[in-house]
Amino acid sequence: MHVSTRRPVPVLTAVDIGALAEETLRVQAAALGLAPRALDDRVPERRARGACGLTAIGAFHDGQLAGFTYGVPAHEPYPWREPVLHRLLAAGRRSWTGDAFYLCELHVLPDFQRQGLGTRLLTALCARAGEHRVILTTPAQPTPARRLYHRHGYRDLIDVPPYASDAAPYAIMGAELPLLPEAFRARAA
Repeated sequence: MHVSTRRPVPVLTAVDIGALAEETLRVQAAALGLAPRALDDRVPERRARGACGLTAIGAFHDGQLAGFTYGVPAHEPYPWREPVLHRLLAAGRRSWTGDAFYLCELHVLPDFQRQGLGTRLLTALCARAGEHRVILTTPAQPTPARRLYHRHGYRDLIDVPPYASDAAPYAIMGAELPLLPEAFRARAA
């Protein structure tokens, strides 16, 4: 007889990104397939981001950070906001620049991927957004993250070419809130 045990579901809670700078960068590095300390040089920047009016959610398993996400309303000053706004305006997407929430990061440790944690983090953050739309950037090539976003109603707004010789193209995606998974959107159509 084979008995399988299921790992307890990580608990989601509001977090302070600045206070968890090192932990979030290690989760991000692992999620991106980088060495554990590959992003440690970004600790001061991540701490500073914590003071930018962010909404952040962490997923904890046995007291350890298993995933996180954070974002900021469009009216808050945030370094990433200006280039995205510029691209949207240049592409004639002005309607996406006003009442919007910017999803800045969403990362899940590899051991917790493909188990619904990304969906839980995404929907929890968007439920707290307090705006009518949410915008994000993601690599332009097909990835599990892009599939996750498409499943929840995000659509491609703009494809952006590489900004430097060592950079990859990316896409700006947007969704109307509340997020509706594919099954619900199909029924509503």
